[in-house]
Amino acid sequence: MAEKRRSQRIQQRITIQLVGMLPGSSAAAAQPAHTIEVSDHGALIQARSRYEPGAELMIHNPQNLQNALFKVIWSKPSSAATAWNVAVQCEDQSAIDLWGLP
Repeated sequence: MAEKRRSQRIQQRITIQLVGMLPGSSAAAAQPAHTIEVSDHGALIQARSRYEPGAELMIHNPQNLQNALFKVIWSKPSSAATAWNVAVQCEDQSAIDLWGLP
């Protein structure tokens, strides 16, 4: 059975900043990342670090200065194994168009 989605995914590379807790860390850390796909309810992100499922991430889009809170759904090594693909779901339903799409 095909997976039913709440909103359409769009392939879009957007440079973002992730702020969250890395596994084994006691302080939040910021790192650059970029999106692979975005939707109204989440995104697939490529990051340098792995994030635990359930972790909360603040995503900042420096292009439009918007921020939103997301929850990590899963995290897997990228195909080149040099980064992590991180699926996130938006926890902030009042977020104004974080991705800046038309």
